Amino acid sequence: MTGSTVACRFAGDVGDLAVALADPVMLMSRDGDLRWGNAAAERLFGITLAEGVGRNMLEFLHPDDAGIALVAIEAMEHKEIGTLLELRIRGAEGWRLVEVRGASYGDDLLLAVRDISDRRRWEVASDETAAFRALIQNSASISLVLERDGDVRSSSSVVTRLLGHDQERLEGLPLAGIVDERDRDALASALRAVAEPGASPATVDVRLVDRNGGVVPFALTFTNLLDDPTLAGILATGHDISDRVVAVTELRESNSLLATTLEATSEGILVVDQSGRISMFNHRFAEMWHVPEHLLDARDGGRVLAWAVEQLVDPDDFLAQAHQLYLTPEAQTRDLVYFADGRVFERSSRPRRSADEVVGRVWSFRDVTEHERLKQQLAHEALHDSLTGLANKSLFCDRIDHALARLARTDRRVAVLFVDLDEFKNVNDTLGHWAGDALLVQLSDRLTGQLRLADTAARLGGDEFAVLVDDLTDEAVAADIAQRIIDALQVPINLASRRVSLTASVGVAYGSEGADTDELLRNADIAMYAAKAAGKNCVRVYTPEMHASALDRFESQSARSTRIA
Repeated sequence: MTGSTVACRFAGDVGDLAVALADPVMLMSRDGDLRWGNAAAERLFGITLAEGVGRNMLEFLHPDDAGIALVAIEAMEHKEIGTLLELRIRGAEGWRLVEVRGASYGDDLLLAVRDISDRRRWEVASDETAAFRALIQNSASISLVLERDGDVRSSSSVVTRLLGHDQERLEGLPLAGIVDERDRDALASALRAVAEPGASPATVDVRLVDRNGGVVPFALTFTNLLDDPTLAGILATGHDISDRVVAVTELRESNSLLATTLEATSEGILVVDQSGRISMFNHRFAEMWHVPEHLLDARDGGRVLAWAVEQLVDPDDFLAQAHQLYLTPEAQTRDLVYFADGRVFERSSRPRRSADEVVGRVWSFRDVTEHERLKQQLAHEALHDSLTGLANKSLFCDRIDHALARLARTDRRVAVLFVDLDEFKNVNDTLGHWAGDALLVQLSDRLTGQLRLADTAARLGGDEFAVLVDDLTDEAVAADIAQRIIDALQVPINLASRRVSLTASVGVAYGSEGADTDELLRNADIAMYAAKAAGKNCVRVYTPEMHASALDRFESQSARSTRIA
């Protein structure tokens, strides 16, 4: 039977009576399509019957009430008479509040509608009970009245709007029936607690199951009104906390990610507020600073700081810098912290911000001990002889430069000693280069043993050594050191089961204000050759005549080389 046939049969059955009723009457399919309507329905919706037939009347419902209407329509499959509903519809005069009750008519629904907008306005204005009922039914929170055992006695229509459950079908059933299994123990505990005489309201977070089997997180508050003569039950109110759960979940995930990141980093991290109280730290920080975690767990930044600085080379400097940073909250810094046990940390500090406001400080520490050791080693190797550990020529010349520069502020002098081992080549030729290297190491130790703390010894290459004698008030001091070196070096040394004895020739050159480093080295070298020419194993002090003699020898050798060529 078609919809138009049903409508015609219905119109014939009711005759003029239904047409003349003052309240709207409509015949509607279970999908919401209009089959027939009387004149009052035409006036309420502002459309003619011809315009309305076949149109889905759910379009006229307020969006918030559509869910309730759909649940009611589905429930009619099991009922002869439906639940009286209050719904908002879009009528000819705007939004109207109506009462709707349906009854089955074959495969269709027969609806009786009454506009109660004006009546409800008057009730709300003059009747507090009616006003409260309107608030409850249109609230964003669900309300239920429960028996002592937790069965549902009644509920607000919000339960249908938010969860899709038919109110009548909930009545007499345990509230636990629409609570997720994972939360039923918590629900039972809350209900037992609130049922005790004089109990305070109890709140529990649970997941309520909607009509489609999904879950919605709610915060339910139970209030004991069992002794209230009007209600005599347990009042349950609740609101959707989906947003809160999402926010808490996101915060938990964010905190978990932060904690994982902090623990994964090789740096020690310490976060404090403006008062110095510890907000956060990772285990790496505790390990690096050897701080007991019970001190860190107490969050007392002062006690942790007192424990930590005792390990430093200069605790006062560390505390002074930290204090200065707290006086300038915007400041950032990066420096090195030196420990008494030889460790070195790189310290970095920057402000911690919240909503563009400085609320604390983040400290990070990186162990750079090995890096600093390697850097110092490379620097040492760049400026020192790899065999003997003495200064190389580069460092030695730098020391002479600085010594000569200081002479401008004093009336003192400096001296450079050029030391060359006599017949050292014989050791390499007879015992091998390894023996020669071992001999150089021992002789360099003897040489440095004859110097003052202010003096510098260097190996310039091969078997050539040099000494800077600084801050001289008496030139005899340099000559005395030179003689002591000669005496120390000629003492026999046990080497490869043999006793080896060497002598040395030493040249001395003095420098005063305005002297040149290269010139001073050259003069000491010339004096050393003069010592060798005098028979070796002796000291000679540079004189200008030695320079002239050296030039004559050079020119004579050049001429001889030319004749031979």
